[in-house]
Amino acid sequence: MKNVWKVSIILLGFLLLVACGSETSSKKPNEQNTQLTTTIKGGRTGGAWAVFTEGIAESIRREHGGSFITVEPGSIIENPLMVGTGRVPFGLSYSMTAYAAYKGLEPYNQAFRDIRAVSVVVPANYYQLFTREELGVTSVEDLLENGPLHISVNQQGSAGEVITREILRFYGVTYEDIISEGGSVEFLSGSMAFELMADGRLDAAGNAESAPSSNIIEAATMTDLNMISFDEEMIQTVADNLGMEPNTIPAGTYDFLTEDARTVSTPAILMVHKDVSEEEVYAVTKSIYNNLDFLDTVHEEFKALTKRNMSNVGALPLHPGAEKFFKEKGLLKNN
Repeated sequence: MKNVWKVSIILLGFLLLVACGSETSSKKPNEQNTQLTTTIKGGRTGGAWAVFTEGIAESIRREHGGSFITVEPGSIIENPLMVGTGRVPFGLSYSMTAYAAYKGLEPYNQAFRDIRAVSVVVPANYYQLFTREELGVTSVEDLLENGPLHISVNQQGSAGEVITREILRFYGVTYEDIISEGGSVEFLSGSMAFELMADGRLDAAGNAESAPSSNIIEAATMTDLNMISFDEEMIQTVADNLGMEPNTIPAGTYDFLTEDARTVSTPAILMVHKDVSEEEVYAVTKSIYNNLDFLDTVHEEFKALTKRNMSNVGALPLHPGAEKFFKEKGLLKNN
């Protein structure tokens, strides 16, 4: 009887060891069982990024019946760190933010070299700099020469704030310069910034987001706005420094935008830890590819995601599983 108990205890211990794994691991698909169990770090509860993340999760569930995909709240800055340290297998962020984490650039103080890209989620999030129309400024130079500047740069460390700071650096201006000349630099989210613009307490506000943005459409009902179109040299410099792309917001995107606005953009992407298996990442990539029609019904932003652009993840290296899938579909050149 004692021997039976010993065997039982040893067997139980073995099963527990098999069941436990690293936090980056999940159940791998194979020919007999294509069910996946994994976690994706998304956006704040109730926000658009939470919807994006749930859409991706549901695509996997639809493609692999019985899969258990957990969606956790997160943030654009936090998620690359969580994926890069293996706390979660998958997460969403901007391509430029994920690349900054990979390289150890602002706002990160070390490089997280284990981050890899899977797929584009939202193809373009545009940097948009707005001013009050009554100021009559049409360029960054005009804005800087218009007297003490009162500007909101979005939350500190956010993509919008990093881009704004890089634009000002191109013109040889720092936050300290603005403040020393009697201006102010506020770290406010879009809605709060536009409230101050409506009161005349802010001259300008910048952020990286979709176009059109519901925040901006709403703000335009309270304040007459103007969007700055940027100089091509500045655009290329900022794009090169931050791993972004030159892009254009077409005239008519907003009622007040009568001409195309030149700017920079970055896609929102799905990231993964490098140690997640090639088979699993291949399956996840395929799930997104095969469910684009479904994603179109989840959120308006997904309508811009196509089979042709989902591999355009920016400067972050692709995971081998995603790379294999995209090459099979002819979306990447075979080396």
